[in-house]
Amino acid sequence: MVDTTIYRWANGSLAVEEWCDTNPGAVRVADSFLLVDGAVVAFDRHVARFAEGLHAQGIAVDADAFATSVVAHLPRDGRWFPRLEAIDYGDGALLRLLVRPAPDALDTATLATASVDPRTLPTVKGPDLAALGNLRRDSGADEAIILTDGIVTEGAWSSIVWWTNDRLHRVDPAIPRLSSVTEEVLVDHARYIGAPIADSRVTPEEMEGSEVWVLSALHGIRVATVWIGGPTLHVEPGRVEYWRQQYTNRRAEI
Repeated sequence: MVDTTIYRWANGSLAVEEWCDTNPGAVRVADSFLLVDGAVVAFDRHVARFAEGLHAQGIAVDADAFATSVVAHLPRDGRWFPRLEAIDYGDGALLRLLVRPAPDALDTATLATASVDPRTLPTVKGPDLAALGNLRRDSGADEAIILTDGIVTEGAWSSIVWWTNDRLHRVDPAIPRLSSVTEEVLVDHARYIGAPIADSRVTPEEMEGSEVWVLSALHGIRVATVWIGGPTLHVEPGRVEYWRQQYTNRRAEI
């Protein structure tokens, strides 16, 4: 098995972490992306989201310089799932790059409605990742769907979109949640081909008969097959294959 390589950012450059810190500081900001033979879908958007998280957390660093150094340290062959992160370090924050082998991508997912909403900073990726991972694990499904006042908001580690009557629905942007690079890419393509898009507020019950997609950088598009204790879901033959191909077509070398 290939091990994870950890780099730390110091004095304007990345260097391999020379020791194993068994108690790293709490994660303040994080962002991960799938790297396949040196290519990524919308890498610039991942960097922008990471930079926005740093700003929201009051961490003043040169995110562009960090990103440039990250690219120089990424492998050019194979499947990887690198992670950019800022962790608590003394009185400030330490930026790190984790170069990790990519887990296998999945095409389908089961869903369950989350019992609680553990998010403390809904619009910043990082601080709540551990709690969200526990929520997902405890749900008994592949993904736990978080509700805001009964309205579908997002998955623990994913964004949710759905198709009803050939219209692509996404969660109303006014509801606080993480921005999703994968979702943005799909919505861009929907606009390009003239597919109807709706910003929606629905309960799980109102998604009865819809085709639900679970979006993330690692898996791309997973089709929800079952919502445990929730609505009955539909899968339109051939639809997801087209959209997966369009998403993959946007993978570019960095």
